[in-house]
Amino acid sequence: MRTLCLLFLTVILAPLALAETRVFVSLAGTLLEAEITAVAGDSVTLRRVNDEQSLVVNRKTLCKEDNAYILGWMEKNPDKSIAPTTTSAPAPVQKYSLACQTLPSKSNRGPPDGGERVIELSYNFNLSNREVQRDLQNATGLAITLGKNTGDSGNDLIVLQKEVFEVSIRPQSKMVHSTTPIRLTYSQGIGTPYGVKNYGYVLIIRDSAGNVLFVEASPDANAKFTKELIALEQVPCIVDRDFKLKPDSQVPTSYISF
Repeated sequence: MRTLCLLFLTVILAPLALAETRVFVSLAGTLLEAEITAVAGDSVTLRRVNDEQSLVVNRKTLCKEDNAYILGWMEKNPDKSIAPTTTSAPAPVQKYSLACQTLPSKSNRGPPDGGERVIELSYNFNLSNREVQRDLQNATGLAITLGKNTGDSGNDLIVLQKEVFEVSIRPQSKMVHSTTPIRLTYSQGIGTPYGVKNYGYVLIIRDSAGNVLFVEASPDANAKFTKELIALEQVPCIVDRDFKLKPDSQVPTSYISF
């Protein structure tokens, strides 16, 4: 008798133990009777009723009623659902209207028509914030001085120094930064050339997030190598004309002093 009772309860309760099914309707109008088995982001795994085949569909292809049902299912089954991850878009770069007047400061020692010469070089960057209302705060300037080995017939350059400085300018105001002077020695006149000559500069202004706000360079073509110059860690160093480091090249340090 007890066995018959258990069998009767099993028959009665079996349908109740079945998972909840639903007829899902796609935006294209197709119908699918199935049960949800898992949700991961926008992907919904459905087990079809007629053959128990598992299918993965995108929630965006289903009608809004089905999507509301899926959200309710996720609340009831948190162990079988993974909420979609939202990746916040990066904040847009806040552009500033900046200008710079760059004035090199040079002093020469040595005969003008031959022999060995020493040049002491620095750059004065006169930065202007042309904004009417916005301050430029927590920004960083990167001043890079370039040189050329006169004894090298190739196209390699020398990154002589990278100088970092703070930039904070009120609207319609200016600030001045002068780089640390560098002394370069080189030969001129008859004989085999030697030494290091100046080959210009690159000025990069970045905001607190590292976004580039302003670039000025001489020669102008060097301005397009901002990323390469920022990535250089040790100076002085030798680079090619694409500003890629040449670690096996020797810097003529005997002709450079600070």
